[in-house]
Amino acid sequence: MTEPSRFLTLDAAEVVAVAAPDGAVVPLYSLAGPTQAPGLLVAHANGFAAGSYGPWLHMFAERLRVFAYDARGHGGASWPKAPLDVVLHVDRFADELATVAAVVASRLAGAPLYFIGHSLGAATFLRLATRGAAPAFAHAVLFEPPVFPSPSATHHAEAAAKQEPLIARSAQRRAHWESPEALYRLLKRRGMFQRFRPEMLAAHCRATLRPLPAGGYTLACPPAIESSIFRSHRLADTWDRLPSVNQPIHLVSSDATAAERSWVSAVLPEMALRIPGASLDVLPGTGHMLIFEAPEACHDLALARLGLAPSHARNAG
Repeated sequence: MTEPSRFLTLDAAEVVAVAAPDGAVVPLYSLAGPTQAPGLLVAHANGFAAGSYGPWLHMFAERLRVFAYDARGHGGASWPKAPLDVVLHVDRFADELATVAAVVASRLAGAPLYFIGHSLGAATFLRLATRGAAPAFAHAVLFEPPVFPSPSATHHAEAAAKQEPLIARSAQRRAHWESPEALYRLLKRRGMFQRFRPEMLAAHCRATLRPLPAGGYTLACPPAIESSIFRSHRLADTWDRLPSVNQPIHLVSSDATAAERSWVSAVLPEMALRIPGASLDVLPGTGHMLIFEAPEACHDLALARLGLAPSHARNAG
């Protein structure tokens, strides 16, 4: 471990810098929580950061010792100077997760460690699990893992039709902004972001814009990085490896009946059948960014599937 980055995305009780095998360095955040409680490691979506989930993470800190990290290409992380298809390969994210999980486990003194992943974070867990090298998580809840289906899968054509434009659009994102507030004002009127809870959208805008020395802000996950990650997962063979997963896993899908559904929600039932022993829940009325749309419902569902009763009843919101 080394000194943490100067740019941090999440207010935390402690931040340490964890070095991955290839030299990438990621900030690992630890929230103040009850001592001796089980641990929870949370991994974020592509283009987001640990701090994007700040209000949601603090819900879990009532019951658990919560850890989160900025993956390579995001937030306060740094990564080696190498071709993007090398440094952002799905296996490099998996290596990184294994290293981070080992550091977290070493701090728990034998207490159970749980995992929650969303989108990129969820797919990273599955990639690691297919290698037979996943850490000994007590259980994992994966929200919308974008494991791209093979050509023989039922919804391969739909996935390809939706993923290819996403790869292209993400490469063209506006990188420079006056302030997080300016980004917030734009996003709250656009697409999926219109459904975000205000506090979650505000946290996301703060966590994904890095201040520049000369003034203004830039995306902490540069457009070329985000696009390359989408492409890497599009080309990965993780789908064909899913039957080798030997971990207790619960999948959570957004609403596949929605008019503008994510391709991930379409393939998740078939994905669940490919993973031995996996279970699947669907949250009606939500999209791919369901944690940001219905944080309380996602919190309570995750606790239930981890075998931990919610601290108190909540509405879906």
